[in-house]
Amino acid sequence: LKAWPDAVKQKTRNGWTPLHAACACREGSFEVACLIFNSWLSYNENRSKRAIMHLQRYNHNFTGDVKVLFSHLFALYNNDAGNPSPNEIMDYFVRIEMRNGVSLVLDRNPAVVKTIGLDTNVMADLLSTIGRCCSLTTMWEVIRNEQ
Repeated sequence: LKAWPDAVKQKTRNGWTPLHAACACREGSFEVACLIFNSWLSYNENRSKRAIMHLQRYNHNFTGDVKVLFSHLFALYNNDAGNPSPNEIMDYFVRIEMRNGVSLVLDRNPAVVKTIGLDTNVMADLLSTIGRCCSLTTMWEVIRNEQ
């Protein structure tokens, strides 16, 4: 991925990307699936509801930790009562160190920043990071929610 980042976009004749293959592999490494998924999320076209929910078609292939990863992802786009909250989803992505997952949660739910109780001294660093990783709309919503 370092040598050829666009490799995550390549598709087989069946339309499978490396992400599909990594997630469908029963003996596959969770770390490899996370690495590919984090890279896949770095492309704006993969952050849409359509792109994310398209992956849900393949969730019968997901096992173990990969299934948990994608259940958190799908919960961002489904408003079912049993789903984890945006805070829980963000905590999960922070715990597994998936930066693009965290930025996706912030893009979808900018108000979550208000609920995490950040000290005012770190707000400038957070806004700088949001500016690099999220949309301008997200940054505006975070600033607006802080007032």
